[in-house]
Amino acid sequence: MPAQTVGAAVAQRTAGPITLMWSKKDHLSAVLPDHIDVKAFLGTAAGALYASADLMEAAESSPDSLITALMRCAALGHQPGTDEFYLTPRKDHGWQKILGIEGYRGVIERMYRSGAVSKVVVREVCARDKFRYVEGVDDRPFHSFGGEGTTGADFFGASGSRDRGEMVGVYAYAELTTGAVSRVVILNRDDVHAARDSGGYKGPGDKFTPWNRDDGGTAHPEFRGRSMWWKTAAKRLEPWVPTSAEYRREQLRASASAAAQAGPPPEQHAAVVRDDDIADAELVDEPGQLAAPAPPAETAAAAPARPSGAAMGKLGKLLTQVPLGDPDAVRTYIEWQTGHSALEQLSRDDVTTLTQHLTSHLSAAENPEVAAGRIWEAYEQSRRDEPARTAAQIREDAEASG
Repeated sequence: MPAQTVGAAVAQRTAGPITLMWSKKDHLSAVLPDHIDVKAFLGTAAGALYASADLMEAAESSPDSLITALMRCAALGHQPGTDEFYLTPRKDHGWQKILGIEGYRGVIERMYRSGAVSKVVVREVCARDKFRYVEGVDDRPFHSFGGEGTTGADFFGASGSRDRGEMVGVYAYAELTTGAVSRVVILNRDDVHAARDSGGYKGPGDKFTPWNRDDGGTAHPEFRGRSMWWKTAAKRLEPWVPTSAEYRREQLRASASAAAQAGPPPEQHAAVVRDDDIADAELVDEPGQLAAPAPPAETAAAAPARPSGAAMGKLGKLLTQVPLGDPDAVRTYIEWQTGHSALEQLSRDDVTTLTQHLTSHLSAAENPEVAAGRIWEAYEQSRRDEPARTAAQIREDAEASG
């Protein structure tokens, strides 16, 4: 067959999966987060298919599996065919298909994207390492795997290859932007192997599985599959830290909504505004402006005092810091604490109540997530206690009228 004919045949054969991907552009665009362009997403996926004959064959054999993998990748906010999200060929009952797998870098990337995590630590522990962690005593593990000296030979070993022994465990934790440390996740070798075997691991002969990848090079088979050990720990850490890009956005929307309720007091400004000032700033008249006549006593008593901009700023920061949930959850919290609809304007007393309540829970908890959990526990308890309280009030009213 002439070269031109062969080239045309190959182009026609590979056009199927590529054309199918681009036909799903609108579907993928609806799922993708704002930080990823759908054209760049599809271009990266096409590059991964063209770069691997096995992957292209799997896409031709099972185009549905290709679209499924891409939709999952889009939902997670990753680029396909990268270290964040792998596209891998698999055999299922004799048929080739594509399996999308989120890499450990993808899991960690989603933690950073939340805006609430400043640092993620995931590390393997080997038999000759020094390791210490006591839950309730240590906020994070102590782990040392180098030599005690200060020269390169002392730290890395005379040949630049220190024998750390076999991998015996792995751990992960995150430092939050608040300075708190998340729960520490620790897995031993049995935990890791149980996760490996439950995921369809086919054994040492599976050439596609990352569990068989020589992450430490052929000279260090003890590190084979190390990245999957890291990923297993990162996945176990995921429930204990924010991982959604919407986390930060929704909290900012909620705090902005609360701040917008007050707005700047008319014809007045705050003389002193400090970042961490919880108390109301003093309000003064503009220079050279005549003071407005005092309202009648009845009107002044009826209108609650409005909070200052500094007080609202403090409340907005606290609502951002404590992960209460989406805007509806924040509104429920405000209504619970103030006793009126969240759509009504917040008074100075409302802001003081909310600020003091959030501050006290933050001070008593080890991290903002725990503080939020305790707040909602108290909320649920208050709802359970409400019928009993109402019944008691009814009895008291009946006795008083009798």
